[in-house]
Amino acid sequence: MGDELARVRSQLFWLALIALALAAIIGGYVSGSATAPPPMHAKAPVRPAASVHPVLHDPSDAAVDDLFSDDDVVMERPQRTSTRWLAPRLSVVVGLCGASPSMDAAFMQLKVPIAFDIDPSAPQAGDIAQLAHESGDLVFLHLDRAPSQQQLAQLRRRFGAFAGVASRSSDAFVQALDGTGLIFLDERGDADAAEFTAVGIPIVQRDETVDDVSARSYIRYMLARAVAASEREGRVVILMRPLPHSLDELSALVTTRSVQIVPLTGS
Repeated sequence: MGDELARVRSQLFWLALIALALAAIIGGYVSGSATAPPPMHAKAPVRPAASVHPVLHDPSDAAVDDLFSDDDVVMERPQRTSTRWLAPRLSVVVGLCGASPSMDAAFMQLKVPIAFDIDPSAPQAGDIAQLAHESGDLVFLHLDRAPSQQQLAQLRRRFGAFAGVASRSSDAFVQALDGTGLIFLDERGDADAAEFTAVGIPIVQRDETVDDVSARSYIRYMLARAVAASEREGRVVILMRPLPHSLDELSALVTTRSVQIVPLTGS
């Protein structure tokens, strides 16, 4: 009888010990879950849109962070009602230029009409403008705000003749450019074009930016998208940076002869 009672007490002791251990484990888990920081998630990319994610396979995939990187990749325009397909035409703007003269000059070697959007404050801005003039390409000067007539005169003395000015804001540019003969290049692509055309100021608006991600596969996809849009809507204006992969993919597109690269002033 005594042995049986001892055995029962031993079993109860071990069962109680196991129960306490389990309680401690469960309590620790609950406490840790409540106080631990939430799991880390990869930051959702601002660019590109989800529809282009499947094409990103290049190991050099990287979002570009600069003046243009927060803009909409593609600007929505009124849809053409005709069902007739058009010969694809693109106008190319490369910018901002003047900080990397060797890369800027490499785009000129493609021997297609390109508009160079030059930052006047860049160290080699004057040299790039001169090279663009010599290659027959259009020069636009990037300005943060509308210039005075005196400032325009200073820019002409420094850079010679230039086709127009480019900006991310259209505020006061109608008044500043009226009667100058200069083109306004709308870098964002969302300015009210009617304000400019009403007084006879030529305006060109960006339709698409093709290299917000630096991977070749992404740039190739965005160029193809621009070509497809041009077949439906007419001439498409694309903005690209003076980057190696942008140069490579534009060069590849030019050599296919499947699309015409037309001057920025063309309609």
